[in-house]
Amino acid sequence: MKPFLSIIVPVYNVEHFLGRCLDSLSKQTLQEIEVLMVNDGSTDGSREIAAAYALRDNRFRLIDQDNQGLSGARNKGLGAASGEYVAFVDSDDWVAPDMFAVMYAEAERSQADICACDYALAYEDRSEPDMLKLDRTRIEIEEYGLDRLWNSKKYAVVVWNKIYRRSIIAAHRLNFESNRNVFSEDVLFNLFFLRHAKVFASVPDTFYYYFQRPNSLTSTRKPNYMRRELYLVDRFVEFYADYRDRDVYNRILNRLFFERVQNSCVHDVEYKVAVSETKRELLQASTYPGFEANMKAVSEDREVWKPMRMFAFLCLQKKYTAAVLLLRALAVRSRVASFVKSRSRNRQYSSA
Repeated sequence: MKPFLSIIVPVYNVEHFLGRCLDSLSKQTLQEIEVLMVNDGSTDGSREIAAAYALRDNRFRLIDQDNQGLSGARNKGLGAASGEYVAFVDSDDWVAPDMFAVMYAEAERSQADICACDYALAYEDRSEPDMLKLDRTRIEIEEYGLDRLWNSKKYAVVVWNKIYRRSIIAAHRLNFESNRNVFSEDVLFNLFFLRHAKVFASVPDTFYYYFQRPNSLTSTRKPNYMRRELYLVDRFVEFYADYRDRDVYNRILNRLFFERVQNSCVHDVEYKVAVSETKRELLQASTYPGFEANMKAVSEDREVWKPMRMFAFLCLQKKYTAAVLLLRALAVRSRVASFVKSRSRNRQYSSA
């Protein structure tokens, strides 16, 4: 029987976390699933753990390949998937038992091509749920506006809190961009998919637990960040070259370009990169076609957070050092707020 849902799990050197992830998938109340575990050239005990699950549960399938990175593993899984919908779960995370039953039922009820849920930031000793504060929603994308849906970021740009209609992926040969070219491969995949989707749905439940661990892919500094972020913009431009509604296209492009530049600079701030180096990267971005028009549009966009409008204005005025220093000041404020929140939480635990 064809499964309702294919769940793709890239596996690479996660022997300490993989069992927890696969246990959560084996306990899904939706029985009509297949779990495609793509071993991406692991050198620890991850493959053996995955193989054991495949032996005791015929819904679990182990697929081996030489190391090709996260995108390569997901693409391998897409090539093997047979479900009506596809989901992606990272191997150091886990999910609630009824995640896919509820999401599949909602997608079927609303005839959605894509359905999102809420998620929690998960730590060793606690979790913080409802990060997106979603409602139960059904959106006709063309009527609502693809630019409005995308630019709100309400539903997050990640792929692991969503399920996708596989026929759209297959019909348009969608896949993940190589990690050699981009870091934010989820952004491109969602943009590629949404171009062809008609209905978007969401459920309010916190189903996905996004584990925060040191030394993960997201906790180490990434080289050539600005260059790779600008490549992402280029790929969007190529993929949407013949998109008929140019106003929608331009509104997405403006925000996308700004966010990629901003993300690169914020990344530098997080890893204490010298101001002069980040300034050089901003100078690199300023040579991109439409840089000034983009920064002007963002600086005047009231839907953009005011400090980011100021960052765009400083870039427009070519005051790149001041723009970087603004981001550093915002980072300090954020760290102080996080420290105060942590101290308050610890006091609550102590008094409990």
